[in-house]
Amino acid sequence: MKKIWLSALVVLAGLMGYGGYLYSLYAQGHRHLAEREYDQAVQAYTKAIRFPPELARAYLGRALAYRERGDNDQAIRDFSRAIEMDPSCAEAYKDRGVAYGKTEDYDREIQDYTRAIEIDPNYAIAYFNRGTAYGREQDYDRAIQDYTSALELDSASAKAYSNRGHAYLQKDKLDEAIRDCSKAIELDPAYAKAYNNRGAAYGRKKQLDEAMHDLDQAIELDPQLATAYYSRGLIHLEREQHEQALSDFDKTIELSPKAGLAYYSRALTSLQVWGREQATPDFLIACSLGVGAACKEMQDQPPQ
Repeated sequence: MKKIWLSALVVLAGLMGYGGYLYSLYAQGHRHLAEREYDQAVQAYTKAIRFPPELARAYLGRALAYRERGDNDQAIRDFSRAIEMDPSCAEAYKDRGVAYGKTEDYDREIQDYTRAIEIDPNYAIAYFNRGTAYGREQDYDRAIQDYTSALELDSASAKAYSNRGHAYLQKDKLDEAIRDCSKAIELDPAYAKAYNNRGAAYGRKKQLDEAMHDLDQAIELDPQLATAYYSRGLIHLEREQHEQALSDFDKTIELSPKAGLAYYSRALTSLQVWGREQATPDFLIACSLGVGAACKEMQDQPPQ
């Protein structure tokens, strides 16, 4: 919500030279936006848009309200109108990129972040957002580059350190991952994802005690963090603690029903405990969710 406050403040800052009535409309829109009263915010910004002359920041404010209430298509239209009126507004490109991401139009999302950076090379959040988009596309080298740029501009960003740590983890650069996640935890001791990422890195290094400590902490801080249960389940499986492993994989699937690797890992655990008949349903589901190892398992040992 802090980001919405900041965006709305930028909208207001562009209006100080206009008349009191118009300014009051923006102030109403800003207040409703900050209080998550998105319908009322849309109404206030719409009145401002009708007040001549049309202002890019009126569209920007209304677009933020549309986006936050989930109307991403309408938000994109308003962000685009704001850009037409002020092509140098880096924030409009950045915020439209966020809306494109919510509609899963990832190419346009990255294009908008890139344009925002071209306009303002010191725009830390645009680098951060683009890094996150690259990470989602599994382009971890570019993600690391963007998180590094974001940190050069804002060295106090725990999220940027944690996300870069996750990108290092995906490239199996475990010491770098642990270093970055430790810095994130130093900056924000209550940041569950940083503990989760560091725990996963410790797990891959077979430092199981450290991994378990971090994953327990991640779950305590965020009981809805599915990946933490999954990573902790892998530690239990490594220790042959099958009952605890199954419990964690069950919880992962409850929180994230399309987590194919959780089905696959639960199948492996069931295979060790009960045998193939109990494991087969989870192998099949994991295969249907794109886990190649599960598909191979079923080809090698087809159901009878």
